[in-house]
Amino acid sequence: MPDVHHSTFTRRRCFLVLLPVIFVLFFISGRSSASTLTDQLGISLFDAREKAPDIAAPDLSGRILRLSDYRGKVVLLNFWATWCDPCRKEIPSLISLRKKLAGRPFVIVSVAMDRRLVHIPPFVRKFGIDYPVLEGRRGQVDPRYFGLGLPQSYVILPDGTLVGRVVGGREWDSPAFVSYFRSMTGGPAMSGKKGGRL
Repeated sequence: MPDVHHSTFTRRRCFLVLLPVIFVLFFISGRSSASTLTDQLGISLFDAREKAPDIAAPDLSGRILRLSDYRGKVVLLNFWATWCDPCRKEIPSLISLRKKLAGRPFVIVSVAMDRRLVHIPPFVRKFGIDYPVLEGRRGQVDPRYFGLGLPQSYVILPDGTLVGRVVGGREWDSPAFVSYFRSMTGGPAMSGKKGGRL
């Protein structure tokens, strides 16, 4: 007749030996899922936790706004220009994203990089842009934001920490992006994600 006590003890010992392995696999799986999501969205995560360089530029009414004015909110910082076709294409989805996240601590801050500033106001009216638009050429914009073309966007945490960068146009109001930003503004905390360096 088998020794029941010995058998139970052996099973417990095997479980305790395997427990750290199970934990590691679970942890890796969780990190892989998060990485896969940001990869799918095209967000390049930064490696170090660094504050986003501040921006000070006039909006279309001439009032000076700063990126740091939006501390306490998740910021999607979007660089664009009226002559940029991918920028034109993604603007309706940015407007839609803002509406879908209405009431949450979230804001889109856009920086128009046109040299001919006269083109910006009629463009904004034509497209119905209803989030802050700054005139980048008339303000102070850190040059580290440039170099990879337009459009270019940055995800910034409420404390000003950079999360990641998106180069090129996106369908910002897709279910995946809406879910991503909702999780940052009212769902499971994502403040532990990597922040970064330009």
